Amino acid sequence: MTRRRLASLILCGGIAVLGSACATKSFVENQVSATESKLTQQMTTTETNLTERAALQETKLRETADRAGESRQAIDVADQRLNGLDLRVSEVGSRASSAETRADLATGTARDVEARLSQRLASRNRHRLLETKVVYFDSGQTEIRSQDVNELEYVAKALTVDPNAILELQGFSDSRGSDRYNRELARERVEAVMRYLVQHHGIELRQLRAISMGKVALGAGEKASPEALAKARRVDIRLLAPWSSWEDAQTQTNPTAPEQTVTVVPAPRGPATISALPVQAEPIQPTPAARIDAPARGRLPEFLKTITPKDLGGQE
Repeated sequence: MTRRRLASLILCGGIAVLGSACATKSFVENQVSATESKLTQQMTTTETNLTERAALQETKLRETADRAGESRQAIDVADQRLNGLDLRVSEVGSRASSAETRADLATGTARDVEARLSQRLASRNRHRLLETKVVYFDSGQTEIRSQDVNELEYVAKALTVDPNAILELQGFSDSRGSDRYNRELARERVEAVMRYLVQHHGIELRQLRAISMGKVALGAGEKASPEALAKARRVDIRLLAPWSSWEDAQTQTNPTAPEQTVTVVPAPRGPATISALPVQAEPIQPTPAARIDAPARGRLPEFLKTITPKDLGGQE
């Protein structure tokens, strides 16, 4: 009986232990499950936070990259502008140098013009002999002959082309008759030439200068032959142009030719028609272009205002 009780106790103790063990295992499993759920939830929360932070950091990095790109573009644009400014500064410097060179040339040209104007003013009353023509008359007559009309046509055209040109007319007669008669006859012949030029070609009287020279005396040992008398009955025509007009014509023909100063040489009083050539003279070198100071440059306009057309040999 004792053994049976002991066995029963042992059996009951084992059963109690097994029950207790089963209860502990279930508790442990529940605890493990709860812990695992908490860990899973915490990991999920942590992962979510990390993802959000990573996304936020990525967004910030992108914004930073975009700003860096914009800054780089701004720097490139600034570099381009600086390069453009450098080019403009260089261009402005070149233009300034060119302007200074042109100013120097203009200053030199102004000085040269002033010198040329001064020279023209000094020579405003000087004329250059361009051509000499002769018109002959019959004995005791003052009418223009038909064969001499071409000579008058030529000088009339020259006067029309250059309104500042003038004609010097000198009337002559042969040695027969009294001095008074010959002076009147020579005067009428000169007036006939003037009248023809005025009436047929509209030449202004200011362009005509006439004088009666009277009879032509025969030379020593010369006989009063019909040929000598015919050559004496004439009007000498000398075509003169102001020095400035002749100079302008020469400049247009040869712009690089140096200026020349000459003295008018009277034409010979021979009977034949003469084509006068320009009188040669030593050239005067033009004033070289040089820099002048501001006061001299300022005096040039005032100097130009004092010049009148009459000073240059022209009309009022």
